[in-house]
Amino acid sequence: MQNEFWAKSSGTSLVEHTNDVLQAVDILRKKKQVDIHDDWWLALQYAALLHDLGKIDPTFQAMLKKVKLDLPGIDIPHSLISLFLFRPELFSFSDPLIAQIIVSSVAFHHWRESFPDLLMGSRSYDITAKAEEFVEKDTEWSARCQKVARQLEGLAKRYRLNEKIIGINKSLVEYLQYNTLGEAGVLVPPYTLAFLPESIRGGNGKTEKERFRIFVAGNLMRADHFASLVEESGGLLEIKDIEQGEALSNEIIDDRLKALFNSSSYWQKEFFTARPELQGENMMFVAPTGFGKTELAYLWGAGMKNFMLLPMRAATNKIFDRTQSLYGKDQAALLHGDAGLELFIRSQKNSVQETEGERRKAMDLARHLAKPYIVATADQIVPSALRHPGYERIFSTLMDGALIIDEVQAYDPQAAAIVTHLIQQNIFLGGKTLLMTATLPPFIRKQIAQRAGLGEEQLVNLLELPGFEKIAVSARHRLQFLTHDGSYDTVTDKVVEAAASGQKVLVIMNTVLAACTIYEQINLELQNRNLQIKNMLLHSRFTTARRKELETLAVDKYMPNKAERDSSSCIVVSTQIVEASLDIDADIMFTEPAPADSLVQRMGRVYRRYARSEGLNAPENANVVIIVEGKTVTSNKRKSKGEKDKDARLGSGVGTVYDRDLTAISLVVLANGFEKQSIDEAKLPILDESPWESCFRKWKGRDTKNINEALYNIISRLGEKSLLINEKQKTEWVEQTYALLDKANDREFPLNLGGYIQKYRDVLEILDHGYCSDKRQDAMRLFRNVNDITGIPQVMVKDFYSEVCQWIKNNYPRLNYAELATIILPKYVVTCPYRSVTKEAITNYHELELNQIIPLNLTFDEQILINDKLERWLSGLVVLELPYDPEKGLNYFAS
Repeated sequence: MQNEFWAKSSGTSLVEHTNDVLQAVDILRKKKQVDIHDDWWLALQYAALLHDLGKIDPTFQAMLKKVKLDLPGIDIPHSLISLFLFRPELFSFSDPLIAQIIVSSVAFHHWRESFPDLLMGSRSYDITAKAEEFVEKDTEWSARCQKVARQLEGLAKRYRLNEKIIGINKSLVEYLQYNTLGEAGVLVPPYTLAFLPESIRGGNGKTEKERFRIFVAGNLMRADHFASLVEESGGLLEIKDIEQGEALSNEIIDDRLKALFNSSSYWQKEFFTARPELQGENMMFVAPTGFGKTELAYLWGAGMKNFMLLPMRAATNKIFDRTQSLYGKDQAALLHGDAGLELFIRSQKNSVQETEGERRKAMDLARHLAKPYIVATADQIVPSALRHPGYERIFSTLMDGALIIDEVQAYDPQAAAIVTHLIQQNIFLGGKTLLMTATLPPFIRKQIAQRAGLGEEQLVNLLELPGFEKIAVSARHRLQFLTHDGSYDTVTDKVVEAAASGQKVLVIMNTVLAACTIYEQINLELQNRNLQIKNMLLHSRFTTARRKELETLAVDKYMPNKAERDSSSCIVVSTQIVEASLDIDADIMFTEPAPADSLVQRMGRVYRRYARSEGLNAPENANVVIIVEGKTVTSNKRKSKGEKDKDARLGSGVGTVYDRDLTAISLVVLANGFEKQSIDEAKLPILDESPWESCFRKWKGRDTKNINEALYNIISRLGEKSLLINEKQKTEWVEQTYALLDKANDREFPLNLGGYIQKYRDVLEILDHGYCSDKRQDAMRLFRNVNDITGIPQVMVKDFYSEVCQWIKNNYPRLNYAELATIILPKYVVTCPYRSVTKEAITNYHELELNQIIPLNLTFDEQILINDKLERWLSGLVVLELPYDPEKGLNYFAS
């Protein structure tokens, strides 16, 4: 064994690993559902054969075999050393580009941050020194190369590859003694050169070149990474598992949907029967929440590997359930940050005895995109549009797949631009995309249609189709404004009165602070009235396990979307996390102002039972109440000297969580509808005329400090008027809002409506010019646009130390992160905004004290080993010096 070249520190030989990678490539080829040129597959096979040749380097072998060398060699990544060990001129391809793609794929199959410096920067001398080593030790290197060629000869012949290609690349060695690798012209650096949409649209050779590069590089990464996973799995996985299961045909899916709907005819089937050319083709589809867009997606993606992306984890879990139910447990994979915890909780809930190895296998298969149906949060796939190192693995899988993106309106302008760019790249690389959503801002629809080359027939609005005319004019929501002075007293009274009348009341606030504040006031009011009405608070600042409990309570007990349910009244106070994630059905909702598309999403949680019903189903009194905040009035007795009343703010988070002008225009369009008793395109408000012009900033001119107060006063004058709004009018409301906002791009327009749409366009322009993210984690953070800190509240830290310590005592030496992450961490870990624990140079957190976790009865060496594991496993966790309780969550406002 010691005479063989190793590929892994476990003792897996280079021949074994290369064989596994070639087998994985073979399986990928058999599973591919689109025609790929034979030369592309041959190039991929050569890349698989050659990718790890650099591991024969003595320094690398010594590291794997844990032996010391008298004179350690030059330490550079093995993938670059591989380039010295094969001769591209012996390839038989007619196109020299193919050889260059193979060389590049081998060089970059494991990206290292040091590569730019090694190619052309401060470490290029290391490459030169390595080339000189090849010359000075020519005999030794030639012997090694001949030895590995003999070991790999059988594999090469089995796959009909030219084994003579393995040999010292003398021309490259000679060149690199005097020049840099970056200047050699043999590489296509993947994360520094732009993939320019202009060249794609031009239809020139660059498009096919980039597609070829991504195919070879991405599939090599997939095969190599999966082969390594199999080799380390202890027999749990086999190479054939790189692609598990089969995507079901249209006929089989149709049969299963017939059984699901208990009908041989359903609208999703009729849609594709009338338009067969759209099945499996690029399309945008707009339909109200609750109409069965998911089932449409199942039919659309028939026969293809499906990627279903959703904005939030709770919604992702729900769609995963539906997907498993339709296709079978072994056909679907769940992929998001807490997927391991979710699967563990499900196994416990269903009394399924799963071993830790089985759970790990499920997660590994999900991460390696092995299942035919992958349900994921968007942050697992969309950041690939930022071309972070390794993004080719995603795009090479999407090339013959079906990408389904749900609810694009849930993203901020920056994330929406990245989604737009992903759709564009995927389509140009040969993948198919379905964008489905309840609302679609016109500026996003226009950009995607232009960039993806979609025709009018590919832009579908369900409510505009024949047969849906009655649904389009059906109404289940009646709206009303309720103004208040910031104390929430008026709102609290109305909420409690609604619950006292027997209704299930949903209250949605824009910030955690506002939700906690009104929840406390509602509790106080219930006590004052001696009312026994169940109520709860739900937001994102609970521990993972507690939030899961609360979500389940809201969905299953308080407001289930079921015909048979407990009719008792209740109050659920939440933030916008319920918008598109929880399947609840309230009788009435009180909500703070938000952009029109967000408000439409919130409205979808009210009278959900009538989502597919025709006619008038709205109650006589308003069941959607938009609470608008004016100036906070302070009595003269309580007012300090010089203190002024606070300016109106419309609602918490307006201007921070949500764009102020977008929210204001949404309210203006709605208020105008109240005045006219209709939301109609012919009656659009003219923003630069009275009274609306007083609600917005001007580019120049008068003081605009009171623009919120002006809007508040207009809304106040509406009194108790209500507005019945049908499904079609909701879409018109959203479209009118964004059409008015788009006027901000005309500098001749007198009002300054902010930069919401411009931010979307600016990000797109940056991506068009070839932006590449240095790291995958950076790309994910940029997409999420989240700056949170994760930790354990001070009040819980002693229990945490104690439980982890006991866990170590009970399980040492068999400790694994999966168990820690799924059983213990969710009970203690919570996130909060980073800014909330760092104020005025004071930090309200400190590092974990690992010495309080490690059992004292272990030997010194054992304690060191456990400390190293805990440092890795608990990296990034801190102790949050903030109050926490299971009813209200983390209180980061008290600091």
